[in-house]
Parts: sequence; structure tokens; C-alpha cells
Amino acid sequence: MNSRERVQAVINHKIPNCVPNGLGGCETEGLHVLSYYKLQELLGISDAPPKICTFMTNAVFETEMIAKMQGDIILLASPRMCKSAYRGDGVENLWKEQILWDKKFLVSVNDKFTHRDDGNIVWDTAGGSVCPKGGWFFDWLGTTDFFADFADVSPDDYNFAMDLPEKMLRNLEDTAKQIYNESELSVCLGETISDLQVQPGGTVASMILMKERPDIMKEILDKAVKASLSQLRQLDQAVGKYVDILSIAHDLGDNRSVLIGDNLWREIYKPAYSELFQNWKKITKMKINFHSCGSIYGILGDLAECGADIINPVQISAKNMSPEKLKGEFGDKLIFWGGAYDAQLFTPDTSYGEVYSGVAENIKTLKSNGGYIFSGVHNLSPDIPVQHLKATLDAWQDNKYY
Repeated sequence: MNSRERVQAVINHKIPNCVPNGLGGCETEGLHVLSYYKLQELLGISDAPPKICTFMTNAVFETEMIAKMQGDIILLASPRMCKSAYRGDGVENLWKEQILWDKKFLVSVNDKFTHRDDGNIVWDTAGGSVCPKGGWFFDWLGTTDFFADFADVSPDDYNFAMDLPEKMLRNLEDTAKQIYNESELSVCLGETISDLQVQPGGTVASMILMKERPDIMKEILDKAVKASLSQLRQLDQAVGKYVDILSIAHDLGDNRSVLIGDNLWREIYKPAYSELFQNWKKITKMKINFHSCGSIYGILGDLAECGADIINPVQISAKNMSPEKLKGEFGDKLIFWGGAYDAQLFTPDTSYGEVYSGVAENIKTLKSNGGYIFSGVHNLSPDIPVQHLKATLDAWQDNKYY
């Protein structure tokens, strides 16, 4: 099997010849750009400046890197997170050099950063997000539009775009076609269509709204679903013949449970996701890669019923999210992407051997009866030791076969 065939087997619930390597294959299964430098060193790749592709400052995985680490999935684009609407490989005028954390990176030509005298870095074109001195990530400033009266909230104020930009669609189409024809990699498209992460008044206010006026939230979500499906039809016409997986995100959990509780999620969100995912499957063959951090054990069965195909990042350190429990209860319904290396389970001082053993055991459990794509838990952080990267890849290499 080649990479594309291997991934297609997994996402169609067939057992491939080996576990696909999905590191870097979607926005939430990659590496911070500083960690990407470490992986370049580990694999003997020239110290070329990584491209920053999302607000999380994770790296674009170049084809040389994918080949060297025997990867199977390539991220076509992250158009909702990156100013460049597609990979832009070989198109020099899409990228420019930028110094961050005393190292050189490539960013979109449209991006602007300001280094302040206090040591903070402001990402001007990302809403003025700030990376504090000594930090590695840019903090979103959040919203201040907390409403005092629910009477002020109207679904009429929430109008989602029914169409994707024509230029972006054509760029995605051209790039997807090139990747498909010139490689054997499986193509994953990043978070492109409108999702259901709608928070009127901000996180806390939206939670109150769900309890006090669920009718308002349901009407807003209904409008979001209609827009998502309209965009999906356009996306399928542009890239559906080339792309195996399409991502969509909604961070629902913390380390303990679903943030709003399983029952409220079922009342508010399950009908919306059921409508979205069931119609998704009528529109396109691209599989649904659903991203949610934290402990979402309580609604995994519901997500499967709605029609989700793949779950990432599989945060195994969260409550009730052990590989054994997930595979035992949902292994025949859901594909798991991630779950190999969880930074919450290891410290920088953890030895190579301990990391290797832990990752190997996770892979053995998650690959049982198929349905697994190898990667870490979310984007691996900038302080991950090189020996942890080596142990993780070695564990996959030694345990990837069925």
C-alpha cells in the first residue's frame, strides 16, 4: 500500500498494512515551529526556516520532512488560520522572513509583527494577539461584548457567509490537484468551512444563554449549519476529488469533562451536529475529522451517532480518555488520530526509554483492529526534548505493523 491507500483503508474501517503516520497532517496534530527545528535536526534536514501556518504558531510540514519521517498525510491548507490561502510551495512572494524567539521563520507576506520595548511581541494582523516576554504562544485578547440583557441578543445579528471566496477555492483546487497528481500522499484539508463554535457575548455569556434562552442559541446554530453546508458544496466541487479528509473543530472539554455537561451539549449541539454531519455525507466523500481537546468521553457515542468519522487529538491524559477505554467502547465506530505522545504524561526529564515504552503501549492499544492514525496529542510544544521526538517516532516505527 502507498500512503494514500493506507489512509483510505483506515478511514473506511479497513485494516491497512501498517499504521499511517499523521504527524503534521492537520492543524492540531503537528509541531510548534521551534519543535519543527528540532525535528529537522533529528532527521538530518537542512536548517531551513519553518513556515508558520496557524495562530498556534505551528509549522507547515514540507514534503522533504514528510518523506524523511515516512509521513502519510499532507495538510493542504489552513485557510481559516493562515493569511496564505493555500500551501504556496514554490511561490516565493507568499512568504517573508520574520525573526521570532531569536530564530528565523517564514510568515505570510500579509502578516505584521511588532517587537515592543518590554520584550512582548504583538501579532498585529492576528487581532493584536500578544506573546509575552519569555513565552512561546500568542494570547488572544478575547471579547468584551458580554451582554447584560438576553433581550439584546438576536439571531438576526448572526449572519454567516454562504459562499467561500472564489479565489481561495481556485487556489485550493490547483494545489490539491498538484499534490494528488505528483505524490502518493493522502490529502487533508484544514478547517475551512464555518464551524459551530459560536459564542454570543463570549464563552461565559454563551453558556448562560444556552441555559436561559436555548431557543436563541439553537436558531443561531441552525443558521451556522446552513452556511457550513453551502460552503461544503462549493468546497467539494473544488477539491472533493483530491482530498480524503476535511477538518472541523469545536473545543468542548477540559481535563475533567465536557465543559457545559453532556446533557446540555445533547440538547443544544447534538441536533445541529447531526444535521451538519448527515448532510455532509450526502454532499462529499471527504471524511469528517472532528477536533476537540480534553475529556469528551461522555459524548463520543453521540458524535459517532451524528456521523463524525475521525476524532483528534485524543487527549489520553484527560479523565476517561485512556486508550483502552476509548478503543474498547468506540473502536468500531470512530477513527482515532493522535493519542501517542501526551505532554501531560511526561516531563522534560522523562527518559527516552520511558517515553518509548509509554508511546509504544499507546500505539499497540489504539491500532487494535485498525482505526488508528499515529500522531501526538495536539501540536507538540516548543519545549519537547529531542529525545522525546526520537522516542515517539522510534516507537511508531517499531510498532506500526499489524
